[in-house]
Amino acid sequence: MLLSNISKKLTLALVLSLSASSLCASVCDRRAFNISVTDSVTINDILIQLSDTCKFSIVAKDAVAAGELNKEIVGVSIKDMSLREVFNVLISQNNMEYKYINNVLQVSALQTKTFRLDYIKAVREGTANLKASTDSSPYEFDDERNNETMEDNAIRASEKFSFWETLSDEITLIMNNGTENYVAVAPIINENAGLVTVTATKSQLNRVQNYIDGMQSRLKQQVILDVSIIAVDMSNSYSKGIDWSQFKLGFDTYLDYSKNHLSVMGTDENKKIYNVRYDESGRVIPWNDPNNSWLNRKGINSLKNSFSTTPGDGFVIGAGLNFNIAGMINFLEMSGKTKTVSSPKVMTLNNQPAIITVGNVINYILSSNSVTSDSVSTEDNEQYSSFIGVLLNITPTIADDGKIMLRINPSLSDFKYPGDDTKEASDNRKKAPDTIEKKISTVVTANSGDTVILGGLIEQKKGKDGTSVPVLSSIPLVGNLFKSTSDVLRVTELVFIITPRLVNDTSRPIGDSLKELGFSKSLYTYE
Repeated sequence: MLLSNISKKLTLALVLSLSASSLCASVCDRRAFNISVTDSVTINDILIQLSDTCKFSIVAKDAVAAGELNKEIVGVSIKDMSLREVFNVLISQNNMEYKYINNVLQVSALQTKTFRLDYIKAVREGTANLKASTDSSPYEFDDERNNETMEDNAIRASEKFSFWETLSDEITLIMNNGTENYVAVAPIINENAGLVTVTATKSQLNRVQNYIDGMQSRLKQQVILDVSIIAVDMSNSYSKGIDWSQFKLGFDTYLDYSKNHLSVMGTDENKKIYNVRYDESGRVIPWNDPNNSWLNRKGINSLKNSFSTTPGDGFVIGAGLNFNIAGMINFLEMSGKTKTVSSPKVMTLNNQPAIITVGNVINYILSSNSVTSDSVSTEDNEQYSSFIGVLLNITPTIADDGKIMLRINPSLSDFKYPGDDTKEASDNRKKAPDTIEKKISTVVTANSGDTVILGGLIEQKKGKDGTSVPVLSSIPLVGNLFKSTSDVLRVTELVFIITPRLVNDTSRPIGDSLKELGFSKSLYTYE
């Protein structure tokens, strides 16, 4: 059947199996339509023709929908489609939504949707400074340093993370990207409830949905940082630092660096032993593995390239080498007595800093005198604080391929003069202590399970050693004749051992996770 609309100069053909007189809404739902329009026409014109034929009503739910329905389109060709399929082509494909209930077609261009964002309402700020200067001024605890006095040589890394602060602007820019005429209003954000309500067109809502899904997926990735901070009291032969060229892995694998070759030995999943050796030119010499399958699987070639033999440097040990902290401590014992300063296991989110501190906060008071207009002198006291000890700031960034980029900022601070280490017993400190600071700032990339080792923070302290003859040294009056003291210089190097591990969403037995992290067997075994 052919229907014509002379006022709009269009040709609209509806091919039905029944005559026009027998058509009704229920019959239209079961029939196929062929629509052909060669001239310019609005969507509303076509819908009106269909409503006259199929006896349904049309309602535009908002002004934007009314405007979209009255926009002209050029050329429409629909072949053998049901009534709802026609609605999909004319309405849904033009960035609108519809409901067809009880012979009423409701068309809307704007939708309101509420997104749930589970994230803490907090602002995290951090600054890592590496500065060398000829002048500096005291600073109040938690206040920023006077930058004007410390500009001679500085490296800074500042960060501020406020999830909710810029979210409204980000969503508004994503909705109004210039591809649509409609300009969406800013979203309504309830930070306490974690809800974001957006009113926009269908395509704008889809962009917001994709952005929020991607953002939450990235931000909620987690990393477990297995950290060990070890202090090594150097013997005289290692007073210049640890000689990492002597480092060996003496547990499930063996890494031997000598003058002529680097050799590696390990086991595959079937417990078969494979040995690989490098010659002077760096070529691989297989011992009993002609295909070098274990070498290729474990990635030893990349390890060889990244291995450092310079004392005080840092390097990465591949996850395939099954690194063991006990073996590392045994190696460090070759250089001197070792002491574990701290051994935390920290879980942190993607791009969120994990801060580890071991030390003391030293409080002191600075006094200032002022004279009032009545010539009365007053004394003002301000309390300040200074941190003495070890501080480690680690910020992980997780890439799409699973690699982890770590920004590592370890620092060591101590009293410059040993006498400042004794707190005044009778009164509060009246003078700021002189301190020595040593810092490292580095960015490395590692796989999940790789171990990053940083060394080179060396601390020197002057002290006294005493010797005495048993029994005789305790005799009154003459005991001092059997005692002696000598000035000594104690050299201590800090070694930072960091192993990052990705936390996967896949569920695993809790026992496996605890075992991986090195917890006691009693925590993950049950009878």
